[in-house]
Amino acid sequence: MRYPLKLGLALACAILMVGAVAAMSWSSEKVLIGDSYIDKDAEDENFGTEETLWVSSEADEPVKEAWLYFETDDIREALAIESADEVASATLKIYAKDVEAEGKVELHFYNEGFYEDTIVWEGKPDYDEEVDAVIEVSEEGWYEFDATSIVKKAIEECTTCPFSMVMVAEGDASIGFASKEDSDGNVPELTVDTGDE
Repeated sequence: MRYPLKLGLALACAILMVGAVAAMSWSSEKVLIGDSYIDKDAEDENFGTEETLWVSSEADEPVKEAWLYFETDDIREALAIESADEVASATLKIYAKDVEAEGKVELHFYNEGFYEDTIVWEGKPDYDEEVDAVIEVSEEGWYEFDATSIVKKAIEECTTCPFSMVMVAEGDASIGFASKEDSDGNVPELTVDTGDE
């Protein structure tokens, strides 16, 4: 009777191990390669080394946008994934450090990276007009975008290149978020999951 019991325990352990392998979660600040904001009123000025990423709109027209770019290969390698179907969820966690005017902020996809130290409003890249996620900011603190659709797009479209997320304010919102240079360490963080734990 001992052998069936041992076999049952072994099978139970094997099932648990398979489940643990199948469900993986990966979070990293290092995957954020570069970030900057761009300003319509300073269209030739670069803000790639600033501690704050500003997003602002006036009458629903963007006047400041925040750009963040990530390495697709880092996500693929860390989670050993080959297709977008393997991504169960993704979250971009970001810290609002200065709320001049509360409101909603959209998240958009751009299928390439950019140069952090040269990106400016003049000649800025054209990001995807589709809104992939929205947060509503009313006070300072941490906020989370559901970045699942963007990461899935990146896995599908950016097989050999980085990808970007673009934050755009709605209405008359004006909000400053902590960049990767933030002196308090409240840097943006991307988390990607491959299944339910």
